[in-house]
Amino acid sequence: MKELLKLADEIGDKELRDKTKKLLKEIKLSNKNLGYKPLKLEESPAGYKGFEHHMEEGGLVIHTKNVTELAIKIADFVTQKYCEINKDYVIAGALLHDLMRVFDFRKKGRSYEIVRKLIPHEELIGCELYARNFPEEVVHIVLNHLKPDSLILEAMIVHFADSIDAYTDAYLKELLKGILEEEK
Repeated sequence: MKELLKLADEIGDKELRDKTKKLLKEIKLSNKNLGYKPLKLEESPAGYKGFEHHMEEGGLVIHTKNVTELAIKIADFVTQKYCEINKDYVIAGALLHDLMRVFDFRKKGRSYEIVRKLIPHEELIGCELYARNFPEEVVHIVLNHLKPDSLILEAMIVHFADSIDAYTDAYLKELLKGILEEEK
């Protein structure tokens, strides 16, 4: 958590930085009618059935940190080579893009099981950011982090950083699994 809050400190806009840090520290839903029960952020995995990336305890924190660090590097590259972008939106979007995954899992023994719910994590975080008066651009980023065709460059940056980290983790774990099976 300390590493995520340190990354949030890189957000220049004080109001956006404070809102982002508050949500990271205290993940709860504004809509009290939703009975979703969260895991602690530090316990939650990040992937899902069919795309098992960062599926270990603490995987969500690792994935979020990786995505944010990579998104910052991509944002710096884009700014240097192409055009100025809003890096604050990139950082906030990257830090918050998968935050509601804490509602997607339940601990079952030494592993996790998927919790069935009607609202997927990207819509849940989008709704929550809207309810907390985050900038429209940050809401757009989290709602569209799974799609490569976004309306703003900042969302595309978070999408690709998210994809690179998730696919790299899944690829390396699959590669390692194959190597271990060959050794048997």
